[in-house]
Amino acid sequence: MAFWRFKFRIRRAGAAALLLAATFAGVICGPARAADSLYTVAKISVDVTAKDAVAAREMGMSEAEQRAVMTVLKRIVPASVYASLPEISKGDIETLVNGVSIRSEQNSTTRYLAVLDISLNEQALKQFLQDQNIAYSEARAPSISILPLMIDGGSVKSEGAEGWREAWEGLDLSHSVTPATILRPRPDLDAATLKAVLAGDPPALASMQEDYGYGQLVIAVGQIDHGQFVTRLAGSDAVGPITFEQSDKLAGDVMTAARNAAEIAFGVLENRWKVSQAGEAPATEAKRDEREGPEAEAEGKPNEPAEVPRNVVAEVEFSGLKDWQDIRGRLMNIAGIQGLEVNSLSARAASITFDYAGSLGKLQTELGQNGFELGEKDGNFVLRSR
Repeated sequence: MAFWRFKFRIRRAGAAALLLAATFAGVICGPARAADSLYTVAKISVDVTAKDAVAAREMGMSEAEQRAVMTVLKRIVPASVYASLPEISKGDIETLVNGVSIRSEQNSTTRYLAVLDISLNEQALKQFLQDQNIAYSEARAPSISILPLMIDGGSVKSEGAEGWREAWEGLDLSHSVTPATILRPRPDLDAATLKAVLAGDPPALASMQEDYGYGQLVIAVGQIDHGQFVTRLAGSDAVGPITFEQSDKLAGDVMTAARNAAEIAFGVLENRWKVSQAGEAPATEAKRDEREGPEAEAEGKPNEPAEVPRNVVAEVEFSGLKDWQDIRGRLMNIAGIQGLEVNSLSARAASITFDYAGSLGKLQTELGQNGFELGEKDGNFVLRSR
């Protein structure tokens, strides 16, 4: 822990001189080993171009620090709060950031590329949330193992030109609310066994779990199929059995598609855990009105029925990939919607499932305020942008 106390925000003082020193940093300084704290974000990649090298480095550091703060906030606050998180000022970020460690960096006259680890001041962040009246939880899932695999025809590979394994290794798994370890496949793993696991065959899954001997095991399969990058999760995480599938149209660099798919898939595991903990009191509760009797009832609605979580399955209609990506991003930021998962995806429609604590009327109002229309068709919910 002492490491983080003295290797801090090196960009603050004498940026020009430090830029020269940074040229040699990669020669003498390897990746830092940080404690597995919820308040540390590792492997933040930045690629910034500006008028000169000093400005590019300054912008890159600022971008990384802002992303680190938002990442930690989204780790510990309920998903329903994401949309209402306050704007974080530059002064707030400087107070909340405790240290920056450089894994790697490159400079040109106008460009700065780096991979950074950033630690936050735990007490300062908790105080910030309390001042904003925002509840948070530090509950973490037991560690799981993730086995990234590619299916290529009839064979199973650990890695390929798509960079699927590399994409998973590039994620910050150890500091997550769902910490995970990446495994390598055994040489005798065959496509038939893997396909049986993906099909939901319990004996096949039990056999793989026994082979790897690491407790809860999630198999993360990536596959390029008819111009789509298909992601499948199967196995069991800290919540229980999991089956997930998503298809994303390849529109450019396949390695970028793999990185995006891995990030989304791991987000599904994180959201499952957070939703499973939603019924428990968070580690720190937001302030609430503790008055009792007529005074409190006069301002509230004591006769209003309690809201209960409901599981919503809806068909989402959209015009194309870009429209779908926009819709998915907006839905994930709507207050009250949690644990959004994609059940299936086609060129013009997607089947989604999410949890919502409240009445159907309240959900329709929330969606309407965010530019959506929720209706019914043949007894099923249909969601579209207005």
